[in-house]
This record gives sequence, structure tokens and C-alpha cells, in this order.
Amino acid sequence: MNVYWFDLEVAGPVTDAHIESLGALLTAREGIDATVQADRRGGTIMFSRPADDAVQAIVSAIDDVESAGMVVAGIAEDRVTIDDIAERAGVTTASARYWIAGERGPGGFPEPKVERPRASLYSWAEVSAWLTAAKLGEVDHLAAETARACALIEAVLIVRRGLRELPKHDRPLIARLVA
Repeated sequence: MNVYWFDLEVAGPVTDAHIESLGALLTAREGIDATVQADRRGGTIMFSRPADDAVQAIVSAIDDVESAGMVVAGIAEDRVTIDDIAERAGVTTASARYWIAGERGPGGFPEPKVERPRASLYSWAEVSAWLTAAKLGEVDHLAAETARACALIEAVLIVRRGLRELPKHDRPLIARLVA
């Protein structure tokens, strides 16, 4: 069993009763594996959850948070800068810049999710998959697995929210596309 680290974003308000309820659930489960940083506006719950795989870890955490009466608004996607990519891959920043520019490696480096003049942000899920496929750098496979699971489950949460807002007659159409 591995331990997966991830952050769930919760919508407000988050009350003391919610936090106590989550604490009771986690204590009954296998021990407290979360830290809550939330208030009336919402916030973040940071997990270090043991599980057989990242999807099981994240889905079980969502179940616990929702059972405690909170609303899961999303998962903080692991976005990284060039410096972060270099550090995580165990290479120099210059090497990471060459990959991004297509001057080294197989090309096709993932596009930034947030493009900025000085520090664009990339999806670690996409970058780690590219590094693994290109056999470049050192990739923490648990972190990469967690990043990919977070990206997928974030998309599911967006669809789930969207389904609630659709007229009932349209919901099966979207559910069929997802299935």
C-alpha cells in the first residue's frame, strides 16, 4: 500500500461541526490523514491517504469529506513551473528549458496550462507522462500517478456539478458520454 498526497478544495461554509465530523470519520477509518485549512468561505483539506492506488485514495477522501457534510469543489491540480519541473526531474533548469523549446528530447512537450511571460504553469500530470514516455529525468511515479488521478477526478467533479445544473431530460445524454 502506498501513501498519496493531494489537496481537496471545499466550498464554504466549513464549520467546526464539519471538521469534528470529518475527524470522527477519519479516526474511525484508520487514523487522521488530513489537515483542514478552511473557514466560512471554504478552503483546502490536505490528505496523505494510504491506498492501493491514487484513484482509490482520492475517491475515498471525497467520500469522507462529503459524508462529513462538506461540498468538494475540486482538486488542486499540481501545476508546476520550469524550475519545479527541473527539480522534480532531477535535472538543471536549462535542461527543462531545452525540452520545452523542443531543442532536446523527442519534442511535443506539453503546452502550459497558464501561459505567463516569466513563469508559465504546466500540468505535472502531463509533464510527468511526457518525461516517462521520453525516458528523460527521474520521475516520482507515485506523484505522477497522483497528478494524473487528480486531473481526471477534477474533470469528473466538473461534470458532476454540470449535471446537477442541467434539466433532468438532458442528464442521461451527458452521463452516456462519460460512461
